Amino acid sequence: MSALAEALLAAQRQAIAALSKAYLAGAFEDDGDAGLIANLDRIGATDAVDQAYLRECLDTLRTWGAPSTQANGKPDPATEPASEAQLRFLRDLCERNGKVAPDGLLTRAQASKAIEQLKAGSYVADEWTAPF
Repeated sequence: MSALAEALLAAQRQAIAALSKAYLAGAFEDDGDAGLIANLDRIGATDAVDQAYLRECLDTLRTWGAPSTQANGKPDPATEPASEAQLRFLRDLCERNGKVAPDGLLTRAQASKAIEQLKAGSYVADEWTAPF
């Protein structure tokens, strides 16, 4: 593969990622000249089957849980899942403090709050564990 072909492929991947993010944020509501499919065509991603699968995947993410973004385009910590590093640190702090670590899924914001509570000595495990 030539250097130009490699650069094109890398640029297409970045462009598809940007288009996907914009689609999830609601920037494309139709398939007019500025729609998702038209933009994919413009960057050379013209396979109709792949385009249809991509749109269906993005629609599924829109409906069932893509992390929302803030106005600045960055993920919203209130809805973005906690990072593995946050969860490891949280488990380690709980272990060192003799506390029960949270169970279930946490957002970045929730994990940060639990970490701050552990550091401040105000952590209450019952707030972070399922009641059953």
